Amino acid sequence: MSSLIFEQMAKVMSEVDAIGKDKTNQTQNFKYRGIDQVYNSLNPLLAKHKIFTMPKVLNSEREERTNAKGTTLFYSRVTMEYTFYTTDGSAVACSVIGEGMDSGDKATNKAMAIAHKYALLQTFCIPTEDMPDPDAQCHEVMPKAKVENPALVLFNKLKSHYKCSDDDVKAMLAYLNITSKDTDKVKNALNDFGSIIVFLDERGNRWVNM
Repeated sequence: MSSLIFEQMAKVMSEVDAIGKDKTNQTQNFKYRGIDQVYNSLNPLLAKHKIFTMPKVLNSEREERTNAKGTTLFYSRVTMEYTFYTTDGSAVACSVIGEGMDSGDKATNKAMAIAHKYALLQTFCIPTEDMPDPDAQCHEVMPKAKVENPALVLFNKLKSHYKCSDDDVKAMLAYLNITSKDTDKVKNALNDFGSIIVFLDERGNRWVNM
């Protein structure tokens, strides 16, 4: 026995028209399809073929970020599951991710709206009038900057300055009472490396063979 939901969704797909990118993002100056355009296009067809959706939040993350002007923004990322039902009780579900940012309390609402918009666009394969094929674009991405271990940086700086062995550097660090786990001490030593050198030089070779 076949499920009615697939037949009804296929009818919607056969009747829905392309949705052009008529909205403009004023900040980054790109065109997009607004959630209201998607709803206005699909709602009559979903009602006609007796399909409705139920949302479910699978995961939600929220954090504070600061923009270039110093304004605190709230960033929200949600993973949503949308289940499409029809009159015989049959259903099909899809999950999508949505992201939103707001200076007030609307970040999660924006993220959920984005998730729902793309769930509808992708589930019903709604075309746009001017969407380029992803294969037609290529972006050169800079490799991620390598984050060096501060303790290793300090170790190598001491070794380079004194042109000594690893054991001598270990003895210096022991004399300074700095270990790789002492994150604050390591950072302070790096920030005031000149004073560390003066301190060690004043004490001659006391730190050797400890």
